[in-house]
Amino acid sequence: MKPIGLILGAAVVLAVPLLGMPAAHADGSFDCWFGQRQQEQDGYALDAWSCSGTGYVDFTVTVRSGAAAGTYHCGRGFPWNGTLGAHSCSMTESGAKRTP
Repeated sequence: MKPIGLILGAAVVLAVPLLGMPAAHADGSFDCWFGQRQQEQDGYALDAWSCSGTGYVDFTVTVRSGAAAGTYHCGRGFPWNGTLGAHSCSMTESGAKRTP
């Protein structure tokens, strides 16, 4: 087999498992005990404490108490040592992104 055939064959073998992968989903979720929010141009900015979870882009946040209590879908954020700073957040009932 010629080298180009080997490369194409290897590409097919590597690509086949990807065909069965599910569609894209949220990067993660956070559960936080306290939080506050403020309006910004593209939604809310959240500051939350006592958080556990993972995610940096397209994630959900549940804030249990404080001025920001509720569930949000956020576009981007940064967790650090149990705190979370998130931006482009919109309040939702279930954490799913709402379409306008």
